[in-house]
Amino acid sequence: MTAVLSEVRTWSAHCRAVEQHLRAAWDEAAPAVHPWRLRVHVTGTPDDEAASAAGQVVVLLRPGAALVTTHDARQPGCPTCLLTRHRLATPRSVDIERAEERWVDLDPVVSEPADPDVLARTVVAAARTLIAQTAEQPTPTRTVVRVDARTLELASHRFLPDPLCATCGTLPDDSPESADLVLEHRTKPDPRSYRYEDPVSRLETLKRLYVDPFCGLLHSLQRDTQGGLAVAGALMKLRRHEWIEPGFGRSRSYEESEATAILEALERYGGVQPGGRRTTVRSSFAALGDDAVDPRLFGVHPASTYADPGNHYRDFDPHTPYWWVWAYSFAQQRPVLVLQEQAYYYVAHDEGPGPFLYEVSNGCALGSAMEEAIFHALLEVAERDAFLMAWYRRLALPRLRVDTARHHPVSAQLRAVERETGYQVRLHDQTTENGIPSVWAIARHPDPSVTDRPTQVCAAGAHPSLEKAALNALSEIGPFLNDFIGRFPTLAQDAERMVDDPGLVRTMADHSTYFGSPRMRHHLDFLDAGPSVSFAEAERDGQFTHASMADDVREMVDRFLAEGQDVIVVDQTTDEHRAAGLSCVKVLVTGSLTMTFGHHLRRIEGIERLGTVPARLGLASAWSPDEPVLPHPFP
Repeated sequence: MTAVLSEVRTWSAHCRAVEQHLRAAWDEAAPAVHPWRLRVHVTGTPDDEAASAAGQVVVLLRPGAALVTTHDARQPGCPTCLLTRHRLATPRSVDIERAEERWVDLDPVVSEPADPDVLARTVVAAARTLIAQTAEQPTPTRTVVRVDARTLELASHRFLPDPLCATCGTLPDDSPESADLVLEHRTKPDPRSYRYEDPVSRLETLKRLYVDPFCGLLHSLQRDTQGGLAVAGALMKLRRHEWIEPGFGRSRSYEESEATAILEALERYGGVQPGGRRTTVRSSFAALGDDAVDPRLFGVHPASTYADPGNHYRDFDPHTPYWWVWAYSFAQQRPVLVLQEQAYYYVAHDEGPGPFLYEVSNGCALGSAMEEAIFHALLEVAERDAFLMAWYRRLALPRLRVDTARHHPVSAQLRAVERETGYQVRLHDQTTENGIPSVWAIARHPDPSVTDRPTQVCAAGAHPSLEKAALNALSEIGPFLNDFIGRFPTLAQDAERMVDDPGLVRTMADHSTYFGSPRMRHHLDFLDAGPSVSFAEAERDGQFTHASMADDVREMVDRFLAEGQDVIVVDQTTDEHRAAGLSCVKVLVTGSLTMTFGHHLRRIEGIERLGTVPARLGLASAWSPDEPVLPHPFP
C-alpha cells in the first residue's frame, strides 16, 4: 500500500524532499550502483552537464511522475533525446508543456503525494534494474522508467537516440563519398519476390523499436476495416510543425497491415527532412557547374504560379544560392548535387528564396537493403508518372478483364469492393514505354446523377506482375472509397464550387472531392474508349526475375536510361532506420511526371514525354491543346 504524506507540501518543497531522500537512498545502495553517478533535476529538464557526463542515472522530477533513465556520454541517447521523443509522441504536447510550466511557476500544494522516502527508494530500485540492463547485450533503444509520484506505479518505455539532438547528436556532414552507391548482390527468397524479408516476420521487432505511446518514434498503432481489407495506421508527429504524419497498411491481415503501416511511417520520417547527414552545400546552380543537376529537368509549375504574389513558390534562378544535397546519378555513375527541397519535402525555408518546387513523398521508399528500397521507389515513380500521363493526354487505356486473372485474389478483391460499396470497379492497363506494369483503378456509382455520394474515385498500383499491380490498385481504392462515401455529404457543396472554379483545388483531399461531383463524371469517359484485353495479353512476363534485387534494379534503371532519362538516388537513411537494418531513399527520374496536389502546383511544364509517349504506346488520345488543363483525379 502506498505511503501518503499527512503533512501539506507544495510542489517545490516535495521535490526538494524527494531529492534529499534520493541522495540518501543512493548512498545506501553505493556498492550496487558504483561507479554510476546520480543526477536529479527538479524542473524536469536536464542540463548540458548532465548530458555530457558518463555513467549517470538521471532522474527528472516532473509534475505527477519521476522519470528514471541512464546515460553514458560515450553513446548517443541522452535525457534531452528522451524529452524530445516524449514531446513528439504526445499529441497535445504543447498544451501539456504549458500546463507543467504553470504548475512549476505557481508551486501549488501537491495532493496526496507518495512519501518522499518511499518514492526515492522506488526510484533507486528502478535505477538498479536499468544499470543491470546496460551490462546486457547492447540495443539500439534506451529505456526510461516512469514512476507515478502518487501511486508509485511503474511503467517502462523505450526510446531511440535522436541524431538531431542539440546535446548529444553527431550528425555527419553530407559529402560525395556518402552518396556513392554500390548495389550489393543478395539472393532473393524467390526470383519473383521483391522483398528480402517478409514484413510480418519483423512485426514484433518493429513494434519494440518504434511504437511507444510515451516516447516512441510512432506513438500510436490503430486498426480498422475498410473496403474488405484489414487497415492499420501508424501515427507519427513531425518535428517542425508537429503535424501528425500517418503511415497506412491495407491487406487481408492486421499483422501485415500493421507492419506495412509502421514501415510507411518510417519512410515518411526519412523523407520530410535530412536526418542522416547535415546539409553543407549552399551555392548557386551556375557556380556548381557539372556537379549539380538542373532541377527544371523534373518538371516545373505553371508560370502563373510563380507570378502570383500570394504564392510563396519562386521561379528558379541559376544565380541564386540554394541548399543542395549529394545524390547518386546512374547516368553519370557518380555523385551529383540535387536541390535539398527536391530530396526532402518538408524542409524549412527560413533563409534565402522561397521554395522553387512543391514536393511530396513521390519516389520515397524503404527496404531491408538499399537495392530493395530503390526498386520500390522506382515502382512508385513509374506508377504516378503513368497515371498522370494517361490523365493529361486522356489516353484510351486498355481495359483489363478481371475474370481472366490467374490469381483469385484479384477478382475476389474487386468483387468485395463492389459488394461493400455498390460501386462498379474497372481496371485499366496504364503501363508506359518503360514496360513497368501499372494499373489504373476506377470505381463509379451506377447512378451518374448521384449527389450524396461521390460519383467516382480513382487509384493506381504498380508491380512487376500486372495482376499484383491490379491488386495493389484495388487495395488502395477499396478502403479510400469506403471512407470517402461517409465523408462526401459534407463535401458535396465544396465539390460543386471546385467544378465552377478548378483553381479552388488546393490540397490532396480536394482532388478526390472535385471528381466526386457528377458534373465531373464525363471527364473520365476517355477511359471507356480503350480496347478490352485479358491479363495474359497485357502481361509482360519474365521481367525482373533475377536472383538478386541488384540485378532487378539494374534492369529497371536501364529501361529509364534507354529512354534518355536519368535515375538519381538520394540516401535518406537515418540512425533510426539503421536500428532495424532498414534503408530509405528518394528516387528522382528526369523527364518523369511528378505527383503533386493543388492544381496550381502541377508540374507538367518542361516534360517533353507528354508529346511523345501517347504515339509510342499506340493509344488513342482525347486530349486537345485547346481545352483547359484540369486538376488530376488522384487519389
